[in-house]
Amino acid sequence: MSLQIRIPPVLRPSVGGARQVEVSGATLREALDDLFAQFPAVQPQIVDGEGQINRFVNVYVDNEDVRLGQGLDTPVADGGTVIVLPAMAGGSVFPPNVCRGGGDVLSAIGGTPLVELPHLRPEGGARVWAKLEMLNPSGSIKDRVALSLIEAAEAEGRLTPGSGQVVMEPTSGNTGIALAMICAVRGYRFRAVMPESATTERVQQISMYGAEIVFSPGELGSNGGVALARELAAADPSIYMPFQYANPENPNAHYRTTGPEILDALDGKVDAFVAGLGTGGTLMGVGRALREANPDVQIVAAEPLQGESVMGLRSLEDGYTPEILDVSRLDRKLLVTNTESVLAMRQALRREGIWIGVSCGAALSVALRVAGQMDPDQNVVTVFADGGARYASANLFEERDGEDLEELMEDRLWW
Repeated sequence: MSLQIRIPPVLRPSVGGARQVEVSGATLREALDDLFAQFPAVQPQIVDGEGQINRFVNVYVDNEDVRLGQGLDTPVADGGTVIVLPAMAGGSVFPPNVCRGGGDVLSAIGGTPLVELPHLRPEGGARVWAKLEMLNPSGSIKDRVALSLIEAAEAEGRLTPGSGQVVMEPTSGNTGIALAMICAVRGYRFRAVMPESATTERVQQISMYGAEIVFSPGELGSNGGVALARELAAADPSIYMPFQYANPENPNAHYRTTGPEILDALDGKVDAFVAGLGTGGTLMGVGRALREANPDVQIVAAEPLQGESVMGLRSLEDGYTPEILDVSRLDRKLLVTNTESVLAMRQALRREGIWIGVSCGAALSVALRVAGQMDPDQNVVTVFADGGARYASANLFEERDGEDLEELMEDRLWW
């Protein structure tokens, strides 16, 4: 009798990265025994020393928790599916953001907690949840993408660990920081092409990893950085440029990790997902994973007004549109202003105790709008892509008498 065991992201390193494993058995116990025979490393993560299911691991047969029925003696049907799901609330086999299996710092990427924002929930509206991506090793969601970009290049033979090859990427922040960290670990030299108007903290952090920075004209924004990076890469074929804007490994990273983690944390009950419109990778990758689980889920983009410089986001009206972004796969696209973004960021800090960046404030502002239009038994999820420390010098976190946020943010590139 053959069936599939669905493997959550936290356990996939122990089964070679597989999303599902085919096993044999007439009962759950027999099916798990076959799984453990194939992948011994996963056994102590699912059952205890007495062979019973670990306290913080839920197992479902035909979508029903076996703890409330026959446990390990639960019959399994031929062609059926068993779901193994470590709990994300009330405990976990692995604490979020802890290296699994004794790996280096890169093994700590992903597995970030999903927390509820009860103090910001609109009255009568849906519950609102946020994934704390600032808890990745270099401090942002881009650790997932950067690792996927580099590992794909290694698998294709374009990069060789320890070779000292030059990796170059246009960036004004999070992706550059993440690539600088990963290149330091993998033994590559990293060159960031950055607009000279990027925030001081981002420039400093990239430099601290030992990376080189080439500045592009600030008045040309991120589009100018993209153009200069392409020109430099074309002139030197020895440079490898992952180019997150067109590289399918950007959304694939979120399809493989971020989306399944969200589904696992909420038992698949996600009614709307909101993220900022940056490269489009998060929206495309997470959206694909969520839609496979629930075709009715709303995928919503937070987009800055044309000319607005909301940190981390892009207006499609301002120029270059990333190749990986397919707007037809979005359900809604809502505009957000600098002021709305900063006010939501301040609310997160003062009412939920979470210090986030302004692009996170933009996504939160839109998520709260969406939640206010939904029912109380529904869930809206957003991602907090990074933390507020990278923007401390902008002086945006404390309200000042007579402040004009639009003017304050006008001359700095936040993306």
